[in-house]
Amino acid sequence: VLKNKIFSEINLIGLGIGLAACLLIFQFVTFELSYDKFNGKFDRIYRVTNDRFQNGKLIQHGTIMYPTIGSVMAKDFPEIEEHTRIMPSGYLNVKSEDKLFHFENHIYADQRFLSVFSFPLLSGDSLTALKDPYSVVLPKKIADKLYGIRDNNYGSVIGKVFYEGLDPQPYKVTAVCVDIPENSHIQFEALVAYSTLITPDHSDADDSWSWSDMYHYLVLKPGVDYKTLENKFDAFSERYFHGDKVSGSVEKFYLQPLSEAHLYSDYEYDIAKKSNGKAVWAMLIVAGFILLIAWINYVNLTTSKALDRAKEVGLRKVMGAFKSQLVKQFIFESLLISGLALMISIVIVQLVQRPFNTIIGGDLSLWKILVGLDSANAALLLILMLLVVFAAGFYPAFVLSSYQPVTILKGKFQRSSKGQFLRKGLVVFQFTASAALITCTVIISKQLRFMNNADLGINIRNTMIVRAPERTAWDSTFIARVESYKHELLGIEGVLAATTASNLPGDRLGRAFNVRLRGQPVSTRYTVSGYGIDYNFFDTYQVKLLAGRKFSPGDHKAKFKDLNTIILNVNAIKLLGIESPEEAIGKEIAWGDKQIKMWTIVGVVDNFHQESLRNPMEAIVFRPFYSTSNPTSIRLGNVEKQLVIPKIESKYKQFFSDNAFEYSFLEDNYKTQYNDDNRFGSIVTIFTVLAIIISCLGLIGLSSYTAVQRTKEIGIRKVLGASLLSIVSLLSMDFIKLILSATLISLPLAYYITQNWLDGYAYRIALEWMLFVIPVFLILLIAVLTMSFQVIKTAMTNPADTLKHE
Repeated sequence: VLKNKIFSEINLIGLGIGLAACLLIFQFVTFELSYDKFNGKFDRIYRVTNDRFQNGKLIQHGTIMYPTIGSVMAKDFPEIEEHTRIMPSGYLNVKSEDKLFHFENHIYADQRFLSVFSFPLLSGDSLTALKDPYSVVLPKKIADKLYGIRDNNYGSVIGKVFYEGLDPQPYKVTAVCVDIPENSHIQFEALVAYSTLITPDHSDADDSWSWSDMYHYLVLKPGVDYKTLENKFDAFSERYFHGDKVSGSVEKFYLQPLSEAHLYSDYEYDIAKKSNGKAVWAMLIVAGFILLIAWINYVNLTTSKALDRAKEVGLRKVMGAFKSQLVKQFIFESLLISGLALMISIVIVQLVQRPFNTIIGGDLSLWKILVGLDSANAALLLILMLLVVFAAGFYPAFVLSSYQPVTILKGKFQRSSKGQFLRKGLVVFQFTASAALITCTVIISKQLRFMNNADLGINIRNTMIVRAPERTAWDSTFIARVESYKHELLGIEGVLAATTASNLPGDRLGRAFNVRLRGQPVSTRYTVSGYGIDYNFFDTYQVKLLAGRKFSPGDHKAKFKDLNTIILNVNAIKLLGIESPEEAIGKEIAWGDKQIKMWTIVGVVDNFHQESLRNPMEAIVFRPFYSTSNPTSIRLGNVEKQLVIPKIESKYKQFFSDNAFEYSFLEDNYKTQYNDDNRFGSIVTIFTVLAIIISCLGLIGLSSYTAVQRTKEIGIRKVLGASLLSIVSLLSMDFIKLILSATLISLPLAYYITQNWLDGYAYRIALEWMLFVIPVFLILLIAVLTMSFQVIKTAMTNPADTLKHE
């Protein structure tokens, strides 16, 4: 090791980078696979999902359903040990001790929730904490923030109250739980007793078969096969829904294991903190490739020094050394280098841990992952590391210890054609993997750019979002107050337009399942997404009007029963069977089942991407709508935002004084839909670069080996008049052939991987031939630059020195 410092340094760097990359990926994958495993009943918890069919077509594949499902299933199926239901409800504006505060996401949960899921309490009683209406359980960090807890005295919080919006009924804190683990698919800042929703006027929160905003989790008894139970759900659906007579849809119910909620969920309206399971396993495969590439480097670099070690082996064998002793020596050298490389890799991981955490949006560390490993995974990791070390040392040890001393000492040592073939084959594998990764990276980057820069059909640039004034009373003057507020905003220099709406671009819209044209039979039902907007919405977001008119102030009424005008997008009129936008104007739509309301179509607008380009554009019906829960969208010009924001805040406080002023920018909010995609793209790019670096180190080893073997030949050629260019071409051509072969092999592999990945997007780039040609040239250029130094150095060697040595 010490005699061959450069050789050892290259080996250490290659193995160190390879192991560091694997350790980083191992952190990421282990964390992603750890979701929800902290729950004591993890392997027996399932969530109920359903598909809804209307007119024979799948209209919703989701996790939201009716409040009755869990309890009725538990009654009908003895396989169910326990069940719980929840209803997420977004943010919650509260006032506590004259302080304004809001919860980003609170959940209504029944009293069985804390029994099904493992969120230990720091104070309070888990059996009664969510029993009574208006009872609240707070996570530790929220209790700290709201009440300034000191010395972990969370018992002092019990009994404290706060008020939501203008509701005079106080919410009472009944318990404080531990902070929600980062690897929980359910995240919340407050648990509110589900019984709060159930009132004499709203008993449907408990017994409705049509209100579908609830989520259900079941705990199955030990030994129950969930697939067998799932097979009984068809009869359950027919028994309670009678086809589509009850809900307006044919219902199909399924069970999803809790272990799949984070990685394998393609459901609409899903509350789970989700990731892409395919991407996670793809990263594990990338780690495997990098480990193989690092191992190949070690083998190639070690065997490239075979000529230098051959005489040593010959002399030791003459002196009586056994083959087994030589094998042990070379494996010990491998263990030494691998051990040093492992230490280097740990140092590298510590140095890059913070930027790596920034990229993945997590708080990982090698120590956390190792401590969190169960015994089986820890043993697996140890065995894998030992196999890598053994594999890295075994082949070179076997080759070097097999030399015949007589042949070596006579100077007749020759390279093995089999060994040369293996080394070249290993390099082809290295660059096949690297070329495939480069191609995938290019295509992923292009798709991400396409999504981030696509024409959405709606202008979200420079749009400021101000949180809704929920602590404001809804009365006959509210609409006039909002209009005055918007008018005052337009008086601020730099404010171009303002609007309020029930949703923002990027939000998942609610759906109506019983929509039809006037005159169509009641059995005809269409499903559309609903958007409540004011009359400035289309101008503010610059949505194109195709026919009819936009909403006017006269379309808005203080009472819902007085509203009667709607605007449709192109997808909605196509769904209803209307031929053209012009034909739609004046037609009436029946909305509802039992309480049917007629709406007149006054306009048709163009489609736009309400959600990310993963999803197709929806059929949307717009209604005139004001509400205290509608945020304000403010389109700004090219102005200094920090100068305008205080002026907007001043106007907001003027009209909604008892509300906290909180804002964000729509572009940032919208792009959060692509967080997982951008994270995946960044990770693939980083580890592709590392794979290329390691592969190039392997190419250095092979070019060094070849140059040493052909030193005499090069000297003779130069004596006979060969030019420097011809020598360089001679030495380079073999490498170029190897790399070109590798890139050609990589093309179908990269095509298959990227095609499969792009299938997850409704709107995607086309796989043009240039996307595959560019990586070929790129990998060839990298390879040529990598080996050029060694090749040119060998070609410029003085032939007199070379032939004298020979």
